[in-house]
Amino acid sequence: MSFSPPSEAQFDALREVTNVGCGHAANALSKLVGGRTVRIDVPRVVLTEPTSIPELLGGPENTVVSISLEILGELQGRLLLVLQQAEASRLALELLFRPKQSLVDAELRALEEAGNIVACACLNAIAAFTGLRLLPSTPSVSKASAEEVIEVAVRGLEQDVGMNMVLEARFSTCSAPMLCGQLLVLPRRDSVQVLFAKLGV
Repeated sequence: MSFSPPSEAQFDALREVTNVGCGHAANALSKLVGGRTVRIDVPRVVLTEPTSIPELLGGPENTVVSISLEILGELQGRLLLVLQQAEASRLALELLFRPKQSLVDAELRALEEAGNIVACACLNAIAAFTGLRLLPSTPSVSKASAEEVIEVAVRGLEQDVGMNMVLEARFSTCSAPMLCGQLLVLPRRDSVQVLFAKLGV
């Protein structure tokens, strides 16, 4: 499938969609961490080769914890909630009210459910903003290198080799205990065109 780089107006529209979705995701995350304010940095829209995406997560060899789900419906792709190992442990233990320890099955399930809540908030906001029907798949959680996480995430997104669109926002709590992470949306290439048409850009 041929792919033309988005215009500046299209980039602006994507940033606005990302901002709306991530804002609602931050509100959902705030409720999960006891009402602490969660700040979202200005979202970025990155057009890059798949092999370069792990750089957004600290480099290919950086080990991260990723909660991933498919975006289904009129807009298709993948949504990732990505945390560094220490941040993932902190969130899981906070959700389960447990003392500090390494991640085990209960913590991973808690992260999976947290990712589901945050992702659904993000997708519901994007759906309301765009008028598109969106559905999340069942989330999965994994601990792997950034390179492995992205290899799995982009698998099947494109019909040919080329550039990937990444909608990315970084978040952090504004008070202790600190929690930081990233939210990434990787839409299928044909879905990007559907989104542009719906937004009139």
